[in-house]
Amino acid sequence: MKKYISIFLFLFATYSIHSQNLEGNYKEGADSLSISGGKAVFNVSGFGALSTRMVGEGKYEYFDNFLLINTEEYSGQKTRFEPVNGSKKDSTVVRVVGLDNYAIRGALTEFLSESDKAIRVGVTDDRGRIIQPNDPKIRKIKVSNLGYQDIVFDAAPGKDFLVKLAGNNVIENQTVVFKINEEDEETISIILLSDDFDPGKDRTKSLDRLNKRAQKSNVLPKRLKKEYIPVYGR
Repeated sequence: MKKYISIFLFLFATYSIHSQNLEGNYKEGADSLSISGGKAVFNVSGFGALSTRMVGEGKYEYFDNFLLINTEEYSGQKTRFEPVNGSKKDSTVVRVVGLDNYAIRGALTEFLSESDKAIRVGVTDDRGRIIQPNDPKIRKIKVSNLGYQDIVFDAAPGKDFLVKLAGNNVIENQTVVFKINEEDEETISIILLSDDFDPGKDRTKSLDRLNKRAQKSNVLPKRLKKEYIPVYGR
């Protein structure tokens, strides 16, 4: 019995050290992964068809080289909208800008019914505006543009809307999975396996399937270097 307890304690200690060693800030160019105090924050792009930058944060689990991040509400910059007093009696004006307040031309704007059926689809003009005549069937408005986080919000009679698009794909309330290999004490390589993981009945088998799919698709990993904060003596 003592033998089994010793083996268990050894394995537990090994796992704890392994997890602690993973903690830190990793960065390469604009890509980063920060793991500390039971929370992970990521900012990555360029995995396969992923063309926009993906950001998120949340509590994490790490085992068998799989990092699962259960994302929460993102604390950084993200797309938002502001209702303003209507400027036209018979129409709704939607103005789309970036976080720098410059107009975004060509932003796809969908005016939707209660059941999400598109009643009208259009794009913003040079001033970042699109004007929609009042229609009681319109209940929601969706704004999207390549390279930006999209947004859906409720339409409101007598209101115009200012939409500020953030240039990231913000992941919230979804489980993100990375496969991580620790190349040395200062370097890890990461592969994004899923940005909306569904474990199903057997989480281990689901993760193995994701890993095999990435290997079959020859997804190239990203190498991130651990950053150290220098400590200066007096």
